[in-house]
Amino acid sequence: MSILVALSSCSGIDDDATSPQKQATVTLMVTPNGLGDNGFNDTAAEGFFAFGHETGTNLRLLLPSDLREAEEMYSRWLADNTQKDSAVLILGSSEYESMAFRGKPALSGKGSRVMLVDSAAEIEGVSSIMIGRYGVSYLAGAMCQRLDALVLAAAPGFPSLEESIAGFMDARKKYAGEFWGDPCTTSVHYIADSEAGFAMPDSTYRYMVRRADQDLFYSEIVFPLLGGSGAGVLRYINDDEYTFAMMIGMDVDLAGQSTRIPFSVVIRIGDVLKQYLEDWLAGRDWPESRRLGLKEGAADIVLTPNFADHLLVYEDRGYGVPDWFKWLYDDYKSEAVQKEEEYESN
Repeated sequence: MSILVALSSCSGIDDDATSPQKQATVTLMVTPNGLGDNGFNDTAAEGFFAFGHETGTNLRLLLPSDLREAEEMYSRWLADNTQKDSAVLILGSSEYESMAFRGKPALSGKGSRVMLVDSAAEIEGVSSIMIGRYGVSYLAGAMCQRLDALVLAAAPGFPSLEESIAGFMDARKKYAGEFWGDPCTTSVHYIADSEAGFAMPDSTYRYMVRRADQDLFYSEIVFPLLGGSGAGVLRYINDDEYTFAMMIGMDVDLAGQSTRIPFSVVIRIGDVLKQYLEDWLAGRDWPESRRLGLKEGAADIVLTPNFADHLLVYEDRGYGVPDWFKWLYDDYKSEAVQKEEEYESN
């Protein structure tokens, strides 16, 4: 219902059918079952709707149930808009990369374009935009020292997830540290072997419960690369009021969702999309492929205010000190930016 209201309000701002905005249509195809994830998909949609609200441009939202239906929608859009002016399609996920390669657009209309989000692929007729995760994940890993860590990912093989894992693990190798003389560990686990892993919150919750049951004092910090499945981790840490486990917020600031989230990795894809669309409306070209990250502020870490005030009284790993995570953020951010630049140059 909220989507329909947003679309209606966007198309009702300006009744002048001859305005450039009224002649244009911007379409966003979100990840299958991705909308409502309180993460990347929702953030992208917020930027999309904000652009429409501010400019009066016609918007259209495509909600495929799976990749097969997404490819059908993509083929139909290409067929319908080959010769139309000012028709834009945003493919909102790297999951659509192979689809974009198979169906390269040949748009002859003035101002018509296709964008692929969260991909660095170079595809003829497609502009790609990638928000790099290595630097911000490296920073998150450096800020988890003196803690055992679990990297919980939706599925293997997705470039943005594997980049996040690489950054986090590289920092952990250097900064994991020790607690009571024992080296702090880092584990990696995939929830599924396909894109279905992004929409399995119940399975993720059950996995967390089983994992916690194996340790009387379960105290890992979870780095969730899960999309909508991240709700399962959030449910676990909120259900168990005596857990020592913590979770890093992912994609958006989740500070208000649990007292067990010391900081969040935020991916500002909504702001990036909105700027791209404003540039398009002003007649400015898009780069064929562009990468933004920690240095540009497209990815960053947002600290949870007063996190230490809500800890269990018998927790003692350093992070109970006020401003503990702020100190770590300030100490390691410049190094994380440098590591990001080195990673991208290789």
